[in-house]
Amino acid sequence: MSFSRVSLFHYDVVRELCNTCRNESFHFVPIGAADPAPTRCKCGEDRKLADTSNTSIIRLVTKPGGEMVVVPVIAR
Repeated sequence: MSFSRVSLFHYDVVRELCNTCRNESFHFVPIGAADPAPTRCKCGEDRKLADTSNTSIIRLVTKPGGEMVVVPVIAR
């Protein structure tokens, strides 16, 4: 099943969602690449790929170590 992505420069942003604890995770995927395999959440359940839209992302934040993080709207 294919889910919508948000194009961002040379990458798409793919969203994973845990249906148990509602924890979200975002991944940068090269445009046109296959969807990543879902990962396991901290609560122990598998995350599922979920739809992503322009309104589901508020900003990108760069941490002091240089890691870039997508901050979702719900994390205000």
